[in-house]
Amino acid sequence: MVRIVQLILFVAPFLSILPANSATAQTQSATATIDSVASPGNDSGSLYYLGTFSSAKDLVPHSGICGAFGLVGRPPVQLPEVSRKASLSHCDTVVNFVAGSPVLGPEDVLSLPYKITQDSKDRIIVADTAIYPSIHIFDFVSRKHSRITGGPGTRLQSPSGLAIDGHDQLYVADAKLGAILVYANGKFRRYIGKRKGEQPFERPAGIAVDPASGHIYVADPPRNVVVMLDANGKILAKFGTSAGGRGPGEFAAPTDVVVRNQELFVLDSRNYRIQVLDLAGNFRASIHPEPMELSTGFSIDNEGRIYLGGPDDTVRVFQRDGRLLFQFGETGASHGEFKGPTGIWIDRLDRIYVADTGNQRVQTFEWGIKHGTKLPRP
Repeated sequence: MVRIVQLILFVAPFLSILPANSATAQTQSATATIDSVASPGNDSGSLYYLGTFSSAKDLVPHSGICGAFGLVGRPPVQLPEVSRKASLSHCDTVVNFVAGSPVLGPEDVLSLPYKITQDSKDRIIVADTAIYPSIHIFDFVSRKHSRITGGPGTRLQSPSGLAIDGHDQLYVADAKLGAILVYANGKFRRYIGKRKGEQPFERPAGIAVDPASGHIYVADPPRNVVVMLDANGKILAKFGTSAGGRGPGEFAAPTDVVVRNQELFVLDSRNYRIQVLDLAGNFRASIHPEPMELSTGFSIDNEGRIYLGGPDDTVRVFQRDGRLLFQFGETGASHGEFKGPTGIWIDRLDRIYVADTGNQRVQTFEWGIKHGTKLPRP
């Protein structure tokens, strides 16, 4: 219960500015359409469960696909063809530490995972927003775990967004500091923000970096803008206006940004839409997922599908035109169940990582058509 309260306290500053009546309308819409979810509109196949990790003890490579979900995210179905190689429990089996290994402290275990990203070496980086915040770096190739410690008396205060540039530098949006922290190989390099008395961000949230140009895009919900900076932290442009708005290129509490295929996607939370801009900030399209609920994070895969985590403990997948394709998850602590899914990361192979915040873990999934097991229909 304490963990859930902490999660609510962290997310509340972003969601408190959203109108309650609109939230109710969106939730009612979701209830009305939940039973009509269809299978994906292409040949992606089914969604498979890969495993879960929450600490250094989980740095064991998964042994393959462990189970498959039905079309509305039911519990994983055991796959006969892999039952001798991997079971659902084996996917979560931890490494047995050798004698003399240090005992893990609470700071070495995910407490309130909130955002996820990945570098070119396939290290998974997780922002933890606990009372003593930290950045966890999981290197599954080398089986190593490291972290950047935050909290009172440290630089890191409230990590609200993560991004990696073309040189594997880590950019951390810190909502409490109102600044961006830049790290290389786990070591602090510099701040972006608070220069010469200027305060470019009020409460930065989502952050994305274009690896080609090095341009940085930061969502600032209280100011209703997305700030574009160069690699040195110089402000190049601001998209939107401080007053907010509903027109093309205007935002109301933008909470997250994603750069994908030379486009910038902005989660325009209070307007219940996702806006698409080119990388110079020119408006291209407005996407209205139906139904869309309150969300602080999203991601986009190589097929252009949009993944949104919602307060109903599901992850919903939308086509670019806003059509609901698929959803998975329900409230719980078993495989494929969530308690407050927040950040979502999709890697270059379209593996899906979900920050299952209330369950203090990250769950991983993958699309596939390689198994012939007949799955339950909704």
